[in-house]
Parts: sequence; structure tokens; C-alpha cells
Amino acid sequence: MKRYCPLIHCCATPLGRIVLCVVIFCCRAVVAPGADELETKVVAAAGPYFVGLPVAVQVTAAGVSDRQEPEITVIADDDEGEERDDLRWNLIAKNPTYMRFNNNGRIVSQSKYDFVFRFTAKKAGTLKIGPFEITDGSYKQRVDPIELTFEEVPTTENMRIFLRLPDGPYFPDQRVPVEIEWWYAGELSNTSVSISSDLFDTFTFEDEQPSKVRQALLPIDTEDGSVDLQATVREEARDGKRFRVFTARRTMIPDRIGTYSIDPIEVVIRRQIVGQRRSSDSFGFGIFDQVETYVKGIEAFRALGEPLKITIGGFPDDGKPASFIGAVGQGFSIDVAADRTVVRVGDPIRLNIRLRGDGNLQNARLPSLSADGGLDPQDFRLPEGDVAGELGEGEKSFSVSVRVENESVSEIPSIAYSWFDTDAKEYRTTRSDPIALRVMPAQVTGADDVVSAAANPTKSTPSLNQEMSPTKPSGPSDRAMSMLLNDAELAIQTDPSLLLRATGKGASSMTVQTVSYAVGVAMIVLAWVDNRRSRQDPLVKQDQKLIKQQQALIADAASKPKKQGASQIASALRVLLTIDGDDCRDETESLISRCDAIAYQPLEQQGDAIPSDIVQQASDLANLFLDRKTSERK
Repeated sequence: MKRYCPLIHCCATPLGRIVLCVVIFCCRAVVAPGADELETKVVAAAGPYFVGLPVAVQVTAAGVSDRQEPEITVIADDDEGEERDDLRWNLIAKNPTYMRFNNNGRIVSQSKYDFVFRFTAKKAGTLKIGPFEITDGSYKQRVDPIELTFEEVPTTENMRIFLRLPDGPYFPDQRVPVEIEWWYAGELSNTSVSISSDLFDTFTFEDEQPSKVRQALLPIDTEDGSVDLQATVREEARDGKRFRVFTARRTMIPDRIGTYSIDPIEVVIRRQIVGQRRSSDSFGFGIFDQVETYVKGIEAFRALGEPLKITIGGFPDDGKPASFIGAVGQGFSIDVAADRTVVRVGDPIRLNIRLRGDGNLQNARLPSLSADGGLDPQDFRLPEGDVAGELGEGEKSFSVSVRVENESVSEIPSIAYSWFDTDAKEYRTTRSDPIALRVMPAQVTGADDVVSAAANPTKSTPSLNQEMSPTKPSGPSDRAMSMLLNDAELAIQTDPSLLLRATGKGASSMTVQTVSYAVGVAMIVLAWVDNRRSRQDPLVKQDQKLIKQQQALIADAASKPKKQGASQIASALRVLLTIDGDDCRDETESLISRCDAIAYQPLEQQGDAIPSDIVQQASDLANLFLDRKTSERK
């Protein structure tokens, strides 16, 4: 039995065939534009073409979908599947053109892209440029190559090229100055120049941006494109010729170890040969004849430098400090500042660290703060892992937080930073100045401080108002508070039967409440009287006397040498903080840090006297402390 097929039955009639064609046409109309074959074209700039001189090649793709940007790649394998070494190229431009048109009543959006490449031949002969592959979403299309013939460029005595580096070996992350010098004794008009070297494609380079006022630009051809270097120009007479000498500099930053053979640097110059011809006027009288300039031809010349051998060595293990983490250069320095210098055990201290030096600061890292006799992990809680830095003008800054773990700590020790001196070929270490520190015990209230007196009648409850400072004597207010808390039941009762039990017999509930309110009011009155008395406590007078002594020391510091005066003011401010410094602690600690920085400077950096603004600010703070104590007596 034959099976019934609707499609075959439909095609068997003329009307069915017409319907089928319409369906197929509609299906093709709804296919995404990127699925249709692209219209492509490859065009090269006008020749002749020379080895070492880049050639502009444009690949055009029309009919590209406008929903995403297409990509293009050059298939780098030759006919035998090996990677090509006869050409160097890079994509220098991608220029889109958007189009919208009516396709049988449907608005279609398409794009055309012009991809512009620079191809440079490394040898003479006929070479294939391409093939190319264009990717538009999931659709890919191959573009056939074109063939160009490149001519060998003759050398000339009118041109010289030099590539100069300092004596090696070099080290990773070192900033190596490289000098390019081009000599030319010819006409520069109607010429184009290209300088290339394998060195520029082997390592990383850092270049200064050309200034607005410049003498000349020297073009360097690399795999990533052309780099214009600012050059100086001078004239030199050599071998009976007068040369113009162009000198440019780059900074090489090696990033791997090994020995590298570098082919000679090459410069190629292409010059148009210009001619003139007379064109007759249309009247034939010769009166209106014109002289026009035209290009008769193109000639090219080249010059080669000397081959180089470059060695990038590893850092020696002998004598390598623990604070060395790869810094290379000369003259590094490290400065450390603390946001506070009077702390309790466990308080955070923010350290602001600034690193300066003649080296690659962009890749500079911060060594461990404990390296080479730095911060002892037994005394400080140190950060873990790498600390991110911020690159500034000639410096790199880091911000880290540490915590003091030991009350016996009296300073933040100097932090070490080491680098490898490429001139002396040895390690060097610099250290920051230590920062004086005052550490008080941590103020901790544990569960043992709240106990029932009945449970331990022989143990007296310590005063909750006890000061941390050992120099501050206990006053009458402390003794009064101790008497109030002695034999007090501070335990928390949770037994419901005890909390809800009725009052004792022999007294009514109203009587008990009245007596309780009366006792409460009496205690409030006694507390108010005791507070008035505490305001006139001799301890306040003693604090006032102590503040006045510090005022005298601050005033006397103005006449002392700079280092001694700064140390004396810092000591006076620390005493003031032990009295009462909660409201102005930040300002006082900031001034103490300034004084400590002066006190720990080398002797050769000292001046005659401490700056007057420091003395004035310290005096103002002392007056503020005294005013607060005076207000307490009122």
C-alpha cells in the first residue's frame, strides 16, 4: 500500500507548485542577514612594495548584520600548515557603514565594514596576503588572499641606524634606557620612514607622550602598530657628508629570564621621485600653458645596525634580604605615618606608607611588615596577603591596619624595604623612621565583674569607675562608689517563684510601696548631693594643677632645640590624654604624631627650633583641657 504524502500531492498540481515556491521565498526572506553570504573585497595600496615598508590592505565586508560587531582574523598558516614568518601584520582600523533599505516591503538593516591592515614583508618575492576569515555571530566566511610582489631594498651610505643599550646583564622589571639614533644625509621631502627591530616585539616598553612643542617624531614599526617617538635633531659632519641626526629614547622593562639574540635594527626610507611637465592650453597659443607636478617613480633605501645579544639574569640568592620582593632600581625610600600614637591594647592603628624611588613603581609591592626586624608578630597583629597600592606622582602609597597586642610596646619599629641596585649589582635596604607609641591596657568588663556578694563575702567588688592610668590616684568619689557597691546583690534572678512571691507578713502592700518610693526619693537626693560634692572633689583640683604643669612644659619647649622641644611637647600631650581626652583625642594624637616625626628625624635634618604653629596648637589644646576641668567645678 502506498503511503499518502501531502508534499508530493501538493507538488503534483500547478497551484500547489506555486504555493510551494511562495513558501520557500518567504522562508528565505526571514533568514537572518548574517546567514547570507557576505560580499567581500580585498584591496592593497598602490605599489611598488618593498621589504621592511608596511603596506595598507583593506578588506571590505558588505551585508554584515547590524546586531553585533563582526570580527576578522588573518589565517596565519601557510600551505603546509606551518606558521608564517615572512609577514608581520596588525589591524589598525575598523570602519563601519550602516545601511537601511526596503526589501519587498520589509525594512532590512545591514552594515558594511572596512578592515584596514598594515602588512610588512620580511623577505623579497611574491607573497600571499591572507586569507582572511570574517565572523558575524555564528556565521563565518573565508576571504581569498591576494598576491603582492615585494622588492629587496638596496642599502645606501647616506643613511645609518644605531640601537644602544647600557651594559648588561639586565634583571626582570628593571627600567633599561634604550636609544635609537638615525643618521640621514639626503632630502626629507616626499619621504616616509620605517624603523623596526625584534627587540621592540620581544619585551615590554614604556614611552613618554610627545609634547606639544617638539622637533621631530621618529616612527617605530612594531607588531602592535606604529609608535611615534619624540626625537631631538642635530647636524653632524662625517665622511665628507652632512648628516641630520635624529635621537629618540624608549624604556625597556624585561619580564622574563634568558639570553636573546636580536637581529640588526633596520631603517627603510621610501622617497617619491617627482617630475614636472607642461600642459598646453586648448587654444594652441601657448600663453595659458601650465606646469604640473607628477610622481615619476618611487625609490627606497635601507640601512642596518648591529646585532645584539641580551641576557636577562635572575636575582642572586647570596645576601638576598627578607624584605626584597623584586624591586629594581636606585634610591628607594620608605616613609611611614600612623593615624594615632596613644592607643589601648587591641586598638587598630592605620599606617600610611609611601614608597619612592627610581624604578618601576607601577609593579612595586609591599613586603611583609615583619621582614628584617620590622613589626614583631608577637607584639602586633599584621595584615595577611598582598596590600594594594595607589600610584601617584613619583610615588606609590599603601594603607594598612595593625593592632597592638602587647602593653609593653613603646614604638612602631622601622619597616624595611629592599631593592636590587642595578648599577652596583647588589641588594640595598632602606628603613622608615620608628614612631613612638603609648599603649594602655585594654578596658574589658568580663562576667566575673558582675557577681553576687553573698556568694563570695570575702571578695570586695572593684570600682566600676577605676581609671586605666596608673598615674591618676583614686579620689573620694571612687571610694564613695565602692561603698555604694559593696555588699550589693548584682546577680540576675531567674526563678519565677521568687520573682512572683508575695510580700512578707505584717505589712500591707500599700505600706511597702510607700516606704519603697520614699527610700527611692531619698537615694536620688543623696546621689544629687554626692554629685555636687564630687564636682568639688580635690581630684579635680589635682587635675587642674597637672594641666597647668603641662602648659608650662609646652611654653618652655618653644625655647628648646627642635628635637628636644618636639619630644617635650609630645610627652605633655600624652599626659593630658590620660586626664580626659575623649572629645579631642584625634586632634591631640595627630599633633603627637607630628612631634614624634620631628623627634625621630636624623640630626642633620634638625632646625634651630620647633615650628611655632606646633607650639601654638599644643597650647590651645592644653587650654581646652583646663577649661573642661574648670567647668566641672561649677
